[in-house]
Amino acid sequence: MIAAFVDVPSADALARIPRALAFRYDVLPLSLHRDELVVALSDTADTGVLDALRRATRLRIKPHPMARELIRERLSAAYGSEAPAPGLDKRRAAEAPAVRSVDGMFERAITAHASDIHVEPGAAGGTIRLRVDGILAAPQTVAPDVYNALVSRIKLLAGMDIADKRQPQDGRLSIPLEGREVDARVASMPTIDGEKLVIRLLDHHAQTCDITALGMPPQMLADYRRLLRSPWGFIVVTGPTGSGKTTTLYASLADLDTASNNVCSVEDPVEMRVPGVTQVGVNPRAGVTFESALRGFMRQDPNVIMVGEMRDAQTAAVAIAASLAGQLVFTTLHSNDAPRTIERLMGLGVARQSLAAGLTAVLAQRLVRRLCERCRGVAPIPAEIKAHFAVADRTWSVPVGCPACAQTGYCGRVGVYEMLVVDDALRDTIGAGGSGVALAAAAASGGYRPMSEDGFAKVQSGATSFAELLRVVAWRGPG
Repeated sequence: MIAAFVDVPSADALARIPRALAFRYDVLPLSLHRDELVVALSDTADTGVLDALRRATRLRIKPHPMARELIRERLSAAYGSEAPAPGLDKRRAAEAPAVRSVDGMFERAITAHASDIHVEPGAAGGTIRLRVDGILAAPQTVAPDVYNALVSRIKLLAGMDIADKRQPQDGRLSIPLEGREVDARVASMPTIDGEKLVIRLLDHHAQTCDITALGMPPQMLADYRRLLRSPWGFIVVTGPTGSGKTTTLYASLADLDTASNNVCSVEDPVEMRVPGVTQVGVNPRAGVTFESALRGFMRQDPNVIMVGEMRDAQTAAVAIAASLAGQLVFTTLHSNDAPRTIERLMGLGVARQSLAAGLTAVLAQRLVRRLCERCRGVAPIPAEIKAHFAVADRTWSVPVGCPACAQTGYCGRVGVYEMLVVDDALRDTIGAGGSGVALAAAAASGGYRPMSEDGFAKVQSGATSFAELLRVVAWRGPG
């Protein structure tokens, strides 16, 4: 029976596993019986491969042993290099443009260092847009007869239900790249024109950013690194989606002494590997949540705990308790600025007395695009700006555009920061349940300055433009 499978793989079975997935795991689809897919594997006990196949196909997987060399030979015969193999139905031939479109899309995105890919439907087909340096690039059109097949292929690779087009879904996939893999999170959303996909690219093997290269002002960087070396505390890095919070957390982890400290993190997902750090990925199906992982860490003799995101009252309460018990805890939270972060934490249900005792600092940030060093120009500084900031210079840098920066005038990004260090006066205000205005006033008296000041300093240094600062940071200047 196995021999028959080896000689003539079922067309239905082949259609359920994409070529890239079959070659990646050296797995040969043999037959499909209702909700059970029979596949040939060299190691039938490889749970990692079996789980990946279950996620990708949404079927029960029944493995049969076969030599790896024979599997590879049969894969080449079944899938071929370009054209569909004999015995496959016409549907696979129709899917070939979608396969090429998906492969080309991922290659372009990774080459351009894109953070996200937007696959968007329209009345006449669809478009693909890449987010590079925080900006969505001009769209690439997708023909109407290819768009649906392209979306289905991405969903299949990501382990999503291709038949369900009415509900939002989430999935994950891995993209092979030069001997390594780039992971991707896929989120689908039904719209009036069809399904829209947003794909977040996550390179586990990317080099961790040096904390000194983030762009913090020197004194702020020195204060922040001092806090990282505290024996206990609770540090919150805040900002909207895409503001670089995760990069700051990873740079903070890398700056710690992992040789003499037990450093743990719980993330959703693990976006980058950090040597010397015990990293745990959230897996709700297996019962691994932020809260459960935090409680588990507390039994593991930790020194430093990183929580990828503060999402609910339970997680926040455990994190605060950990800091009060003698651990250094740092996390991220979505908030507009540092003082409002305190209100957000109290809004999550954290007891104000615990927050007053445990919170040590809030670092708020944004990312602005760097001016291209090859083409940036100069322009006069408007009189009202000079007067407000008491600027002595007559000109500042502005974007121009050249081939090196794809005519945008910008290349790369740099952080803009503000940091609120909790002192005794602010602790008293938090403990007394002070309003947002009272919290901001207490923070200002303790030395807090808004990130617009750091942003304008970067404008003056030529790192970015005033127009870019206005696009990203709330303007607190004249008018």
